[in-house]
Amino acid sequence: MGKVLFVDDHKDTADMLANIAIELGHCASVAYDGLTAIRMTSQEAFDAVFLDVSLPDGDGRDVCSQIRRGLSRQSRVVALTGHAELQVNAEMCEFDAWLIKPLSMQQLEDALTAM
Repeated sequence: MGKVLFVDDHKDTADMLANIAIELGHCASVAYDGLTAIRMTSQEAFDAVFLDVSLPDGDGRDVCSQIRRGLSRQSRVVALTGHAELQVNAEMCEFDAWLIKPLSMQQLEDALTAM
């Protein structure tokens, strides 16, 4: 199984997703803001990063660009958003996939399997 980072300013959400990933056999970490996520991904390589697009300290798209410059540049980066109207366009091109919150257990399992 893989190393996964969950980035979400809603601590309960990040912790819950990480706990599910651990139960599924993955090694999971959490970050509650973009700066921490950038620091973590510049110091260690993750197989996948699940990244909230709306963070209080920065736009998830900018955070994704920074992640692509660190040790996790080859990570599968999945955008997480509660905005169903979000459209995949040029601004979202750095992401490998995107999911609408709240995620179902099956969606998370499928995304983790795709790593």
